[in-house]
Parts: sequence; structure tokens; C-alpha cells
Amino acid sequence: MFKRFLMTVIIFTLFILAGCSQNAKQMEIDRIPWGDYQRLTYDIFENDKLIGTAEFTIEKSQSTNTYEMSSITKIDSTQLNTGTTVKSDTLMPVSSYYSVMSPQGDIKIETIYKDKWNIKAETSKGEQNLTVKLPKYYYDNDSLPMIMRAYPFQVGAEFTIYDAIASTAQVVPITNKVVSKEKVTVPYGEAECFKVELKAGAAKQYIWYSDDENRLMYQYDNGKLVYKLKKVENNK
Repeated sequence: MFKRFLMTVIIFTLFILAGCSQNAKQMEIDRIPWGDYQRLTYDIFENDKLIGTAEFTIEKSQSTNTYEMSSITKIDSTQLNTGTTVKSDTLMPVSSYYSVMSPQGDIKIETIYKDKWNIKAETSKGEQNLTVKLPKYYYDNDSLPMIMRAYPFQVGAEFTIYDAIASTAQVVPITNKVVSKEKVTVPYGEAECFKVELKAGAAKQYIWYSDDENRLMYQYDNGKLVYKLKKVENNK
């Protein structure tokens, strides 16, 4: 989730993998805490003021061993749609899309993950295509808050993964540390949660996951905006 939400121009900046942490491994998976379908709705706050909403949907494919993870985020007159197809066993990505619709112009990015990362972006500046080298293990940025729910949380646990960010065409090492357990109150209710710190360079963000079998993302703080869980739907 390390990204700028409002974007007017996509600039492809390659991240030099040789400079990345050598500790990034495949994410350990405890169990899948969602069923064949789930939708989570969030209110988005800036300085305690409600400014938007977000929906995250997870749906299992009936024909392939994958999950479709999508999101719709609305803030003022801007809407961000994302979608990632992930493997059901490793939760690593197969493909993704990312689109922004705003008064400043529309942006659409489509990616395919194979031996290399193939990215196609359509902006007001025209079409851009790029191929990026991938490490052995990597995860798609836009599905990361959901797939991390499958991690076996324990206070003090720490793991580093590679985060593939389509909006900047970067592969960035993210260090995730379970820093504490806290009681969190959101519109959906109150729950004891694991507080996870996500760190990339000097940037830090925090996610709170419920300490129960559902592992719901109760709250997310990216340093500017705070997402608070409002509604959970387990059936279409």
C-alpha cells in the first residue's frame, strides 16, 4: 500500500533489485481466513474528517486455483479501481489492473506476472510499456493488505517481502513487524487486534488485524489517511 493515491502522470522508475534486502522470502501462510466470497467496506478519514469510502472484495475462481481481489476507492471526484488475480496456495500474483478516474485525467495500468513483470500504462501522455525484472518471491501492492491476513501473527514477529507497485513500476522490499496487540474501535465494532508496522526505507504505515479466526483488517493508517472497517459481507 505504499503509493500516492492521486496521480496525474505515471513515471516509470526502476528500483535496483541489487540494492534490496536479501532477507525477503516467501510469506509464511498460516491459513486462509476468508471464504469463497467476502466484501469489506471502509470509511476513509483525514484528520478525523470523513472524506471517502473503500470496498475490498475477495472472490474465489471456480475454474482456476486463484482468488480475485479487487477494490474501489472513492475520494471526492476521484475513483481508484484495482484488481489482482493471486494464486490460492502462495497468494503470489498472476495479473493485475489499476485505474484512476479523476478531473485531472484517467490512468489505466495492466500487468502480467510471468518470468518478468510486463506493464502497460495508458495515460493522457499516451501508452507506455515496460518490462521489470522480478525476484523469486513477490506480492502485488494492491492485494497486500488482504493477503497479509493469512500470516501467522505473533507479537514480535518480523518478515520482509518484495512489494510490486504497478503505479510506479517499482519492486520494493517491505519489512513487516507485529509490534503489539491493541483494542481497536471502528464503525464495525471493537476488537483486539495485532498492530503491524510496514516499513519501506524511512516510510512507515500501520495495519490492525483482528486477533480471531477472521483476521479482518480493522484499520489502516498510511500516514495521511485512516481506513476504518464499517461493514463485512460474506455472501453476494
